[in-house]
Amino acid sequence: MTDDHTVYVNTPSLLHTACQQLQGCSVICVDTEFHRETTYRPEFALLQAYAGSRCWLFDPLALDDMSPLWTVLCDPTIVKVFHAGHQDMEIILQECGQLPLPMFDTQVAASLLGYGQQIGFANLVQRVMKKNLPKQESFSDWMARPLRPQQLDYAADDVIWLMPVYQSLQEQLEARGRLLWLQQEQASLCQVETYIEDINQVFWRVKGVNRLRGRALAVLRELAAWRETAARKRNLPRRRVMQDDPLLEIARRDQLSLDVMERMRGLSHGLLRRFGDELITVWQRGMACDAEHWPKVERAASHAAGTDLRMELMNSLVRLKSEECDVASSILVRRSELSALASWGCDCKGEPPELQCLMHWRYDLVGHDLLRLLRGEICLCLDTQSGLPKIRAMADLKNTAA
Repeated sequence: MTDDHTVYVNTPSLLHTACQQLQGCSVICVDTEFHRETTYRPEFALLQAYAGSRCWLFDPLALDDMSPLWTVLCDPTIVKVFHAGHQDMEIILQECGQLPLPMFDTQVAASLLGYGQQIGFANLVQRVMKKNLPKQESFSDWMARPLRPQQLDYAADDVIWLMPVYQSLQEQLEARGRLLWLQQEQASLCQVETYIEDINQVFWRVKGVNRLRGRALAVLRELAAWRETAARKRNLPRRRVMQDDPLLEIARRDQLSLDVMERMRGLSHGLLRRFGDELITVWQRGMACDAEHWPKVERAASHAAGTDLRMELMNSLVRLKSEECDVASSILVRRSELSALASWGCDCKGEPPELQCLMHWRYDLVGHDLLRLLRGEICLCLDTQSGLPKIRAMADLKNTAA
């Protein structure tokens, strides 16, 4: 126990008491500490929970059975609050097989209220609560025991200050009618599929994949899937099984043998002794893949005439909407989306491309007007009184002119 309001939970009796008290709360602020530098799966080191003016620090290294806690955190009547909660959710799913829903992510909420994209927790606390949190324990060894008092205080602060931040953001979202935005924006965090890696798609993350085409990509897909499986089985980081560079080099080869691999950089004798024959088998499987099943590389968009000019005009509209709603323009519309829309807007034939900016709250806020702008239904002009751009319907201009 670090003080009267923070309890270090490392025995079954303390776990039972903590879960009894948490069960009666409507909102619980949650954070986790973990390491993943030397393992494939994150090493779970600590879970912090705050509710009802008390903070509990649960030690998974001391508790053999944390199922009472998972029952509380997966209770659908309790809101769980996280900051940048993807990895915290991943750990809880790993430990108990469920997601702690419903949830509220303060980083996502902050991005919808003008605090910027992917704001850090300490920065958000400072801006919302005017409180500077200490950062000395950011890179602590959370697997070492006993945990030092400074570590416990640092860990407790992460959830103690999360509560007033959550309350402030919740009130702001409600006042500005943006609670539905938050639900739509964090929907992917609430789906189990988000946390399940498709081993047949991990090759897209190999550094240098953009330099391969055709059959070489099919070989890389097989090699990356093999590495992923080997890393999972041994609970090792991917790079500890094999680095990206030799993976790419093998994928490029038209011929492969142990002798060839022994002359490659990045492939140790030990690795080839253990996995050499497997690598050849995996390489052969990729080489035998039919062309129709090779990974498809999206072609760079061929911009229609006037695309750049349309992008500039649309960007002005996005910036205007960004100022009006106090949400960063990069959150509203990505540049790649503007490019795709601008190219489609050459003739506006067929359905517009499927883009995030044309879905849910973004469509209501800016996507609909982007389509109207491209179709010539609205225009941007200067307000003579304010000197700022404003949106005008073309029909209104025609009526004024008449």
